[in-house]
Amino acid sequence: MPFQNHINVQPAVAVAGDFASANPWSTLLSGAGKFVAGDAGLTEGLFCWIDGTDDYKLNNFGHTVPSGFVHREFRQQITTYLAEYGGLIQPGQEASASTSGDFWAKNTSAGSVTRGMKAYAVYDTGAVMFAAAGSPPAGASFTGVISSNVLTASAVTGTIRVGAPVTGSGVTAGAYIEAQLTGTPGGAGTYTVTSADVSSEAMTTTAAVETGWYAASTGATGELIKITKVLEG
Repeated sequence: MPFQNHINVQPAVAVAGDFASANPWSTLLSGAGKFVAGDAGLTEGLFCWIDGTDDYKLNNFGHTVPSGFVHREFRQQITTYLAEYGGLIQPGQEASASTSGDFWAKNTSAGSVTRGMKAYAVYDTGAVMFAAAGSPPAGASFTGVISSNVLTASAVTGTIRVGAPVTGSGVTAGAYIEAQLTGTPGGAGTYTVTSADVSSEAMTTTAAVETGWYAASTGATGELIKITKVLEG
């Protein structure tokens, strides 16, 4: 490890994924040999989804409501040379998804968090954002053309995320981004999408999906927030 380069006057309250209380908690019920981190690994302190093609695996990405939250259980391994920290559970290693309880999560929203806000899971990373119920964080707006399940996006404002639902006057209900094929990551380019053909029109995506979790504390962008399934009162 490198030499110490700073001193914290006040120790951190927690690390993302830590328990925020001693209240009861639960995990997603699994079968024999389940669950393990997916092919890209699984990062603690983020939301996770069961893999769409292999239900033994958990990933930090998906396109529906997440399967759970990845509690920090010290299963991570720091494999990067000289790295000081890391929360990645290596591919194939044992993992679990918490479905209730109180945990600490990093606020990746652009604004501050107030108690009672809903927690949202970012589709392609599992990161945690906060907003009012029914108000998913904006993703991208763009001009799109869909042909043979390939979306060509141009004039993109914001970020198009894999897993995000796509809306537009001619877009098939429930359509979502499956993968990016070409272009600037998250920007102008081509994507596979689950929709019938659409001629050029304005389209939008959202950045994250609403979960059943709530903010149980306040904080600014980048700070740790307590999340819970049950608010007091």
